[in-house]
Amino acid sequence: MEWLTKYPDRFVRECAELDKLAQEVDWLTVSWSITPEDWVLEVQLDMTVHDRVYKARMGYPAVFPNAPLYIRPRDPSERWSNHQFGPGGSLCLQWRADNWNSEVTGADIIRSTYELLHTENIPVAPGVVPSVHRITEGQRARNSYFRSIVTNDALSVIKGLQDQVKVELKTSSLFSDAGQIAFFTNINAAEDNAHVVGDIPVGITGFSSLFSIEGKGWLLKSDAFDVLLKISSVDELIKVISETGLDISDIAVKNEETQKYEERIIVLYGNKTGAIRQFSIVSYSDNPLKEYKVILPPPSDEVRLPEEHKKLPELKVGIIGLGSMGSKIALSLARSGIRKFVVVDDDYLKLENLVRHELSWTEVGLHKVDAIKNALNLTMPNLEIEALNHRIAGQEPPINAAGALKSLSQCDVLLDATANPEVFLLVAAIANAYKIPMCWGEVFAGGYGGLVARARPDIDPNPIAVRDSFYEYLSKQEPAPFQQERGYDIEAETPSIAYDSNVGVIATSLTNLIIDTALRKNPSEYPYPVYLIGMKKMWIFTQPFDTRPIEVTGEGWKDEIQPTAEVSVAAVKLLLEKLSEKSSAEANSSS
Repeated sequence: MEWLTKYPDRFVRECAELDKLAQEVDWLTVSWSITPEDWVLEVQLDMTVHDRVYKARMGYPAVFPNAPLYIRPRDPSERWSNHQFGPGGSLCLQWRADNWNSEVTGADIIRSTYELLHTENIPVAPGVVPSVHRITEGQRARNSYFRSIVTNDALSVIKGLQDQVKVELKTSSLFSDAGQIAFFTNINAAEDNAHVVGDIPVGITGFSSLFSIEGKGWLLKSDAFDVLLKISSVDELIKVISETGLDISDIAVKNEETQKYEERIIVLYGNKTGAIRQFSIVSYSDNPLKEYKVILPPPSDEVRLPEEHKKLPELKVGIIGLGSMGSKIALSLARSGIRKFVVVDDDYLKLENLVRHELSWTEVGLHKVDAIKNALNLTMPNLEIEALNHRIAGQEPPINAAGALKSLSQCDVLLDATANPEVFLLVAAIANAYKIPMCWGEVFAGGYGGLVARARPDIDPNPIAVRDSFYEYLSKQEPAPFQQERGYDIEAETPSIAYDSNVGVIATSLTNLIIDTALRKNPSEYPYPVYLIGMKKMWIFTQPFDTRPIEVTGEGWKDEIQPTAEVSVAAVKLLLEKLSEKSSAEANSSS
């Protein structure tokens, strides 16, 4: 009733309009009431339409007149119209949430209701009221606890099956309070040839950070399934399948001891129209047949990423440091199209990391490389991830250090997300030696700004020279009120008040810079090697999102010294001599 105390004059107007309407027509009686549970002001309506009395309630929401009134049956089981949100639901009238006008009164709503019921319920020849009832796919799925996701690969296999066939099917299902979501994982496209659906992340189909349940059953394909038949019980399902002539064995099987159905997944596919329905036969319910809301993939020509995205899956990105910055960038790159990763970090996820980290409580206590690998495998399919639990520039066994650096040397782009000077020097050395583009970035303590930077062979100075140019730029400015955000070495990290959103701004900018670098864009969308990005008015930043590009100069990338033919031949001869000496020594010792 909040609206009445705020707009008493509107209440007076509503009463007058309703009284006037009730006096003008002979088909309406009204009475005011208040719902005892939530104190909503309602009008009880009796409307006589074609000799039938429709008992309705019209409610005034708390935010009226800024939100629409509703009219619904007083009996929650009644359905009066095709323009109604289910039995007992509100009627969809001329004025709705999508076109509401605060000048519309309760009397206007009642007139609209009468016109709808009068037209649709003419006894001899019911009329049709044009529908403006538009609901989204999300709205249609609200009441569907069981849902099935069909991917492009799975749909392609199903379409390629012969007509009138019954093939084995496997699914993986994820469970939550909000729903049970099933994914097709294996389809027997041919005898003894189970097609493994390839466009599902491996984290969905196995035990990783999620626990998925495997389901087994049958996929049946027939023209008969093009017609939407009523199937609400196991018997009706068996009858529909039997009438197609397909094999019904092993569809509904009961356990001899418990007399409960063995669980099966049953998918019916219409060969002509592509109609697809999925059912689950379960053992835990009085109604053992559950139907899924099937969610099909978008048309193949619906592209959500630019054409250049097709080049990204072949590129490998090495990420050193999986703190707040590195974790966000790793997942964003996967969503952008990168499919090959080398991720390096030695730390595990702590509770205090969660204020800015991309991971959550479910990964606390896990090493970040393992947790990020799991997260990546739940984000996109067909990933190649080399996860190295290793500390770059730390005290590690030499053989481990050599292996980590070798893996990084095989990347197409390197990202230093540690804000650690020692790590930067070693990664820069690898980049320089193998002519690998390198990117890095950091958030300034306090979250008022940050930087993103890169160095590209044959275009920019080498990474060390780019960094030195940045420090030279700083020396010419007023002293910066920041220390580096050191997320790689948690023991030495200075407490910071930077928000997760501050890290997100820099991480997003750095992700874009990495993609531009990986694609070797020419011309680049980022003509400068270093950008300072402000997030509030402080230091040299005059306003939020003030971006300062920095020109850099310095030495180029070192060219590899190509050995002469004579030196190469001499080295090979020396190697053969040493191996020969070793073989001779082993032969003498054995004799």
